[in-house]
Amino acid sequence: MNYDVAGFLLALAAAARAFAPDVWFLVRRVLSAGVRVGAATLMERRQPPMAHRSAAPLDEGGHR
Repeated sequence: MNYDVAGFLLALAAAARAFAPDVWFLVRRVLSAGVRVGAATLMERRQPPMAHRSAAPLDEGGHR
C-alpha cells in the first residue's frame, strides 16, 4: 500500500468520524418526519367503524 492510499483511507476515516453524528441526526429527522406524514395520511383515510350486520336494530320504544 503506498502513502497516497493510506492517506486517503485516513482522511476518509476522519471525515466519517467527524460527520457521522450529523448524518445520523439527519437520518433520524427524516425518518421521524416520514412517520408523522404516514400517520397523518392514515388518519385522513380512516373510516368510522361500522356496526355489525348481525347486531339487533335499535328500538325506538314500545314495540315488541
